[in-house]
This record gives sequence, C-alpha cells and structure tokens, in this order.
Amino acid sequence: STMKHAERAHRFKNVVIPSLNRATNATMNNATLDRPWFDYESDPRSLQLLFDFHTVSESSQIGTTRLVRDATLRQVNSDAWGGWSEHNVRVIKIDEKSEGCDASPNGLIARTIHGELNVPWFLEGYGPGHRGAFLDLDAISEGESEIVGAAKFVLHIPCSVRASALGLSGAKELAAVVEFGHGLFYHRKEASGYFLQKLANDNGYIVMAMEWRGMSLFDLPVVFQALMSTPRMFQAVRDNLIQGYACKLALQHFSRNGMMDMDWFQFGIEETDGKIHPMPLPGGQPPPSVFYGISQGGILGAGYSAIMGITGLIDRSVLGVPGTPFALILTRSIDFDIYDNVLLLNIYHNRHARILLSVVQMAWDAVEGSGVLAAPISEPYPKVLMQAGLGDTEVPTIAAEALARAYNASTLPGNPRKIYNVPVGLPANDTYSGPHAVLTEILYQEEYSTYPRENTKTDRNSVHFCVRKDEALTRQLVEFINSGRIVDPCENDNCIRTRAKC
Repeated sequence: STMKHAERAHRFKNVVIPSLNRATNATMNNATLDRPWFDYESDPRSLQLLFDFHTVSESSQIGTTRLVRDATLRQVNSDAWGGWSEHNVRVIKIDEKSEGCDASPNGLIARTIHGELNVPWFLEGYGPGHRGAFLDLDAISEGESEIVGAAKFVLHIPCSVRASALGLSGAKELAAVVEFGHGLFYHRKEASGYFLQKLANDNGYIVMAMEWRGMSLFDLPVVFQALMSTPRMFQAVRDNLIQGYACKLALQHFSRNGMMDMDWFQFGIEETDGKIHPMPLPGGQPPPSVFYGISQGGILGAGYSAIMGITGLIDRSVLGVPGTPFALILTRSIDFDIYDNVLLLNIYHNRHARILLSVVQMAWDAVEGSGVLAAPISEPYPKVLMQAGLGDTEVPTIAAEALARAYNASTLPGNPRKIYNVPVGLPANDTYSGPHAVLTEILYQEEYSTYPRENTKTDRNSVHFCVRKDEALTRQLVEFINSGRIVDPCENDNCIRTRAKC
C-alpha cells in the first residue's frame, strides 16, 4: 500500500541508511575515508535492495502445489470418483466411549473413529506409502493421477454433541468441524490431547486430524537421511508435503460431502426409547470448517490454508505460535540442537548449515507461508487469526511477525507492542467482524526480559505451550471459530503476563 511504502521509505532514510553510512565509513589516523560508491543523500537510486526485485515467478514457486490441489479437487468431484461411499472411505476402528459421557460430568469424547480414505496419488518411484518418493510430474502435467493412495485420519465426536443428539443435559449444538494440525514431527494422535478435547467438548466441535505427510513422526527416517548423507532427499520431504496437502484436501472435501451422513453420527439410548438419533445440523447445513494448527501446525498451516483458500473448503484458520520462513525458525529454535548435530555429521561448519538450509528453503517455499503468500497474492485465502507469545524459545516471535506481514495482517489496539509494517486495526463490533488477518501477542514479562538480544542460545521456557491455554486468547479463539469475528482479548490488560505458568 502507499502507506507501507511511505513507512518503509522513512525507515530507510532515518534509520537504516544512517547505519549503513556509519558502517561503510572507516576512520584511520583520525581521517574519515568516504565510500564514494554509496551516497544516498545525493543519489537515492544508488541503493538497490534484493526485495525490490522478483527473484522467482509465482508459477515456478507454487505452481506445482496448485496443480496438485486443482487435480485432486477435480478428481474427487468427478463422476468417476463415485463420491465418498464405502468404496472410498473405510473404518479401521471405532472407539465407543459414550459410557464415559454418562458416568462422569468430566467425560469429553463420546466416540472416536479411526478411518482411511482414498486420495488421488501424485508420488512415484515407490509404493503409495513410501516417504522417500518424489512427485510424478507427468501425472501432474496431465492433471489426473491414475494411482489411488490411502490416507489415515482420526475423528473425535465430543460428549456435548452426542448430548445434543439425544436431548441430554450438557448438550452443545454442533458449532464447527475443526481440522487440527499437529506439531513438529508428531502425528494425528496429538488431536487426542486433553486441551483440544476439552475445547471441543466445551464448545461443540468435531475434531478431525491427519498427519502432515512429509513432516510427521513417520517421515523422520527420510529427514535424517537428508541431514546426515543425502541432501537431495529434502526434495522428497517437500514432495510428500505437497501430497499431504492433497490428502488433507480430500479429508476436507469428505467432511463437506457425505461425512455427516455416516452412521458414525447416530446415537441411541436403548434403555429409554430404543430409537436411533442422528446428530442435528444447525439450520440443516454443515457447520463451518475451521483449520487449527499449533507450532509446526501453524507454520505449515499458513501455507496449507492459503493454498486451500480458493477451493472454499476452509472457512477460516487459526494459527497458534506460527511463523515463517522455516529456515529462520529452525535455526533459532531451542529444538535445533539435535538437527544441527546430525547436520554436522555431513558438513564441516555451521556456516555450511546456514547455506544448506537457505537453499532448502527455496523448496519449502512451495508449501509454507513465505512462498504461498509472497506478493503479489493472486488467490484469496481464508480469514486468519494468529496467536503468539513474546519470549517463545520454540518458534521465535520475529517469525510470527514476518508471517503477519506476509498476510498483510493487523494487530489490535490492545496488543502489548506495535510491530513494524503491521498496522493496528479495529476489532469486531456490532457491524464489523474485524480485519481479515490478525496477529495477537502475549507478553510474558519474565521470559521476554531474559530473551537474548544477541545471537546466543537461551534456556527453554513454557511460553510456546502457555499461549494456547491463556483464557483471554481462548475466548478470542472460540469467538472466531464460532462466528468469524475477531475480538480484542487484550483491551483490558494489553495481554501482559508476569510469567508463563500453565
């Protein structure tokens, strides 16, 4: 925008350029030696910056990801696919937990479905399940895959939604289907955690989850192979992430086209009326579809939900402690030690690690926010709420703020600090639902005050995990999931906390 360009020009003229002038002047024997090749005052055009130029085309950077998305959507919508019948969806196991709902007021989940669904498959070189496979560029260019793979998922139906079907106390009308994105190299079991299941039961959310194929627990052997001996296998990691996005697209499509008709959502109480009670849909329509990713789920979720925006399958997304780009996040994370030690089995110096990860980032750009949201943004993305903590040692807040700038996001008036090139927007009111993209931060005073200002290692703290449990941010999250409105949770206390204790 014009305002942002004006802010940028002012910053360079008054802050950056004077610093560069000082750095490019040398004092020797009390004499100042000017650098004639750099004179911003008399010739502003003498300074050219890398980000003044496009260094890669949109089609080159994210074109393959979009082609796989479009081909997947086209295929699952086709008559030949046959809809989401038992042919394309299979139940592996159903954990019936309804007795826990009736026996205890603290019962959270009534039923868990472990399932598998068919998905168009765009990997080649190994069998459909192999994590070291690469994309089949011929199938992608033809816009259709002749191979059908399988992807596992889990679905949790909370006790409150069951109670709604049966007319029991503690009932919550179904408010949303929430797809959860797990953390670093974990898996779909994270959706079974207490925090998320309590959130679901308290508010009437069905939770579904699938692995980040390419960056899950099951991908660690390929990742360590890439780090230790075969850097080219990073391509397999990226290609499997693209296939994983296609798998998640298929799950989202199923959730809107047949999932609610499955008998998984039917409940009965034999001892009362002996009837089967289907789960009621508010207004007779499927509920909103919301993506909620935390940590790696927020990092990859930015790219995933933005790629999915044009499909209309995701209504809005919540990104907890997110950031971009991955090469910045990883090397500044408290968790980097193990990966650094493995990398140094393959290379000589950490300088080489920085170069390697910067090169790898060019591949990751196809699947995360820094690439998918690179200007100019030519496709719509869902409304997004980002929540981060100042003092986070797992995902540095500077990366969350970089993601906010990529989204052209705003903060809200109560945010504990202003962020460069991120404007302050108005929260939701009676006639306005809030900005399209918002970053909300919590300032943990103890952790933030001891956070290193230099390039040195810090101690682990709890900020990364306390953000999701903060009561004010939880209220903001629930309001956003339920209605799409983004309220200001910091208007009373500027979201300042003494320390991260949760």
